[in-house]
Amino acid sequence: MRGRKPKRNLKRGLRPVPGKKLVRERMFEAVIETDSGVRVRSTYEKQCADLLFENNVSFQYEPLMLLEGRQFRPDFYLPDYNLFIEICGYNHQPYYKERIKLKKRIYEKSGLNAVFINHDGKGRIDGKLAKCLEPFGIKTAIKDAGDGR
Repeated sequence: MRGRKPKRNLKRGLRPVPGKKLVRERMFEAVIETDSGVRVRSTYEKQCADLLFENNVSFQYEPLMLLEGRQFRPDFYLPDYNLFIEICGYNHQPYYKERIKLKKRIYEKSGLNAVFINHDGKGRIDGKLAKCLEPFGIKTAIKDAGDGR
């Protein structure tokens, strides 16, 4: 074995310890707690979840779906209305735009009701959300934005 260099973890420059599980940070982990207790990934999603919760609209956060052989996790699903909500906040990234186009096409082809809310990060998302939900018979009352959220 002389002359062989041990394999190294390039990130830390260390050899992994056999049998020891390393804690790995996951990107975009759902850590923001909503009023309903559900943890979400972004402040936009928190505002959406809080608005739904405050208006007694039941929802599922990121349910796993299989469409056209691909896995999708829409941001929200409202089972009482058979409606999916996608909050689009990274529209400045070309890959993200293409992914949204693909989702829209697949949702439509699959006959799913979905709203895509484009948000540029300026202000709160509640008003846009309320306007998008209205055609589906979902009435929402928006709390005063001056409550510190």
